[in-house]
Amino acid sequence: MPPAGVGIAGRDSGRACPPQMAPAPRARALPRNLIIATAVAAVGVLAVASLVARDRLAEDTPGATVQAPGAPMMVFAEFGLNEDRVFTAPADAPQQRTLHASVKHAAGWGINPGAAAAGSLVAYTVLPEDAEPDRETPAELWILDVATDELTRLARDADLLVPPVFTDGGAALLYRRSEGAQQEIVRVDVNDLTRAVVHREQTSFGIFPIGTRGDSLLFTRLSTDGTDLYSVEPDGEPRFLLHASDDIARDWRLSPDGRALSYLAPLVEAERVVYRAQVVSLDSLEAIQLTPVPADTAVATEQYSPVWTPDGNALTVGQEAFTSQSEPAVVLGLDGSRVELTTPDFGFDVPIAWSGDGRYLAVRSFDGRNSVQPGLQRTMIVDREGARIAVDVPSEVIFLGWYAGV
Repeated sequence: MPPAGVGIAGRDSGRACPPQMAPAPRARALPRNLIIATAVAAVGVLAVASLVARDRLAEDTPGATVQAPGAPMMVFAEFGLNEDRVFTAPADAPQQRTLHASVKHAAGWGINPGAAAAGSLVAYTVLPEDAEPDRETPAELWILDVATDELTRLARDADLLVPPVFTDGGAALLYRRSEGAQQEIVRVDVNDLTRAVVHREQTSFGIFPIGTRGDSLLFTRLSTDGTDLYSVEPDGEPRFLLHASDDIARDWRLSPDGRALSYLAPLVEAERVVYRAQVVSLDSLEAIQLTPVPADTAVATEQYSPVWTPDGNALTVGQEAFTSQSEPAVVLGLDGSRVELTTPDFGFDVPIAWSGDGRYLAVRSFDGRNSVQPGLQRTMIVDREGARIAVDVPSEVIFLGWYAGV
């Protein structure tokens, strides 16, 4: 799932658990708990999907989805016990939402979003209504085009909790499938639905797709030695690139220009294990130094969910409220700059994704201190101009991505 995901069971439980907390999957109740495996965090449903004609809520006006002036559209689902509903809404007016699809699923097991959207396409895995409600059950892989309301099933053998990744500008999707100890990363063409195994191996731990660079697949491998980064070309052998951690490194993200990778790695500081954002150049395989944490807050500060700005010049991270009642997400420029976004009243923000224009950041906002004491959570949109906008539904928000509109 958030990207790899973050959340805590509670109000609008989002992807229900902070980065360092990964409970065993279980069926969701309202509000549901996150079903994400620890291995998935290292990176980091035949759902009977009934396509419906675009339905409008009371606040909506008739017509096709149109981008509000200056406001891109967010794509999100409202979790239901047996069916999730997928909407778009302007970033600055989440209540003005348009219903695009209803997705039926196994009771309590909602859709699990892909790593990011691609244009008007969003991807998700889901357990069908009649499937055994278990994380090991093969899931279906779907894409939804919110510009046309077209739903397309791409596969029936996906690993439920490994987020699919768009590649080639949205022309293809990478997903993982497993049978016993054998795991395969598969590329499926979005247009003709052809599939090809890009890489396979026998493993007791896990391999996880990140994306592609040129003709090469980038993936991570977990083992007793920790987390390693590899690339592999078609019909080639894996090439070792980087030892990221002796433990579990997670939340891997390829920069928009494909020249750098960001991730979280655990460090031991002040007798605590905390996760910190790391960036590595794919050209030199050398670390790129980020702006240090300010000296007055540097005592074992934990960071969350690094996401790239659309221009690729900066990384945005959440940070724990370790010594204060609240902490903002911060934008760390590769040029050494540091910009704080609007601070929540209480707690901390965990970034999800920036809108394509770089103005709005979707976050999961917790009212507690950190991943050990997260408190309750709700999905928010943080405007670079200072506003904080709540995205509220009766159950849970499942964020699927951003869409520029038409």
